[in-house]
Amino acid sequence: MLKSWKFCFVLLLFVLLSGCSGVAKYDNDEPAAIVKGQEITVGELRFLFPDKTALSYLNGAIQVELVKQEVKKMGLDISERLDAESDGFEILPPESTDDVNARQNRKFAESQAKKFDMEPEEFQREYARRLNEQNAYVMTYLEEKLGPFHFDDNNENQITDYNEESNQLLEELAEKNKKEIEVLIK
Repeated sequence: MLKSWKFCFVLLLFVLLSGCSGVAKYDNDEPAAIVKGQEITVGELRFLFPDKTALSYLNGAIQVELVKQEVKKMGLDISERLDAESDGFEILPPESTDDVNARQNRKFAESQAKKFDMEPEEFQREYARRLNEQNAYVMTYLEEKLGPFHFDDNNENQITDYNEESNQLLEELAEKNKKEIEVLIK
């Protein structure tokens, strides 16, 4: 189970990567894009990513929104994935941690929490909830379209191949719906 969640998180981050641009000059309520009638706001991007790079994740956010709409349209249930353990990711690491990644996670949560007038622990819980929900939609969609992902330990080629197939599928979904996607900021 732990491997599948780590894979889901890595896959989602891989799916969301693209260029680089800041959002500090935009209001949180300002729409960054409209995807088949559903707005993606600057605030939604700012919540999940640092201001300097938030807009660079817009294409990925558009793909996630398309996936969410497709999963709902297909009548697929994501509740089992939502109920699954999140591997403790919703718990903010302690200030005194020696782990470099945990310190970075805490620093990120503290800086983001300030932007949204939240306590860092509250931010971390909401951040984990949002990522968990996105992962649930994306993985449900990918499994429906590509079948369940099974890999042998230490077989990086299988992961690479699945990631490539996944990205191609998501790009095709965006291409198929490009007339119903309006990017409002760059």
